[in-house]
Amino acid sequence: MEKLRHRQELVVSLLFGLWLPHCLTQTTPPIRANLASTPSGSPQAQPEQLKVRLGGYPRKHNEGRVELFYKGEWGTICDDDFSIANANVLCRQLGFVSATGWTHSAKYGKGQGKIWLDNVLCNGGEKSIGLCKSRGWGNSDCTHDEDAGVVCKDERIPGFVDSNIIDAQVDEKKVEEVRLRSVIAPGRKKLPITEGVVEVKHKDGWAQICDLGWTIKNSHVVCGMLGFPHERKVNKNFYK
Repeated sequence: MEKLRHRQELVVSLLFGLWLPHCLTQTTPPIRANLASTPSGSPQAQPEQLKVRLGGYPRKHNEGRVELFYKGEWGTICDDDFSIANANVLCRQLGFVSATGWTHSAKYGKGQGKIWLDNVLCNGGEKSIGLCKSRGWGNSDCTHDEDAGVVCKDERIPGFVDSNIIDAQVDEKKVEEVRLRSVIAPGRKKLPITEGVVEVKHKDGWAQICDLGWTIKNSHVVCGMLGFPHERKVNKNFYK
């Protein structure tokens, strides 16, 4: 990040793109912990290497969409009947002392793949989410619009033995909002703004884009995002 501060701001006329440069990649990747559990009420053998992680965006390291790795595939938990007791079980599995809350309706974004558990009912003392009552693995009538999330207390369990491996995978690269910030005095009074510094919505504010690897195709895409038919070349030396 430090070296990117020395790069010039990317200044274009109506440009940006679906390409998100490395200077804006997510800084809080999903956290993952290894678990072992037995699905409640099921005579089947214990799932091998059941894992749980927090994903989604935007989020802090101790919160996110709940994702379970079962039968070689990551999936989510439906928010039907979800409770703080469920959240407490999951947070402890991730190495946090407890939960402070939980979320519904895909607050951290919609997951992908299977919805592994639905109607989960924990009493709060279970050592694994798989030991709680549910409809069974893969049995759900939900969509990913109902993905559940948890908010864990930012305090680690003393002596927690799991390595809590950080997954370097970027969970979200989608850009929903983009704008141009005019730096030319006359242009600041004109609407719509057609030339300026490209910025994207990032976390709770706006972030600029570095120009490394930028092409005219990126410019063309941002014009469409802003409702303009095409881009035009801009004299970047003027902004230096």
